Amino acid sequence: MFKIIRNKIRSWKNSRELQKSNWGREYGWYIEFEGKIIGELVDCEFRDMFWDRYKIIPKNDQWGSYLFDEKHWFESAFKFKNKHYNLYAPNPFTGGIGDLKISKQIEIRGLYLTSIG
Repeated sequence: MFKIIRNKIRSWKNSRELQKSNWGREYGWYIEFEGKIIGELVDCEFRDMFWDRYKIIPKNDQWGSYLFDEKHWFESAFKFKNKHYNLYAPNPFTGGIGDLKISKQIEIRGLYLTSIG
């Protein structure tokens, strides 16, 4: 009985913590490609309905040219790991791309966590 209550309390606390972080958005995301962290998404900004805009921060210049090429975003070549929780967002996809080389920002839908444990 005690384990059940403890697990319910833990689940409730995790849910509250996740909600306070805007479902992980406030901590930012690592951008992974083929198992390597090549950059970050930071400064989440609500755009419209289900869309958020993030600044793209490449790990170095080599990855910068890769990250600012729209083709790679349309191919969904990246995975996104939350910087605080170390968990992957299950179903993100990109939308408003525009000219990445100028804006250095991307609009993404579904980039959030629904649970942390």
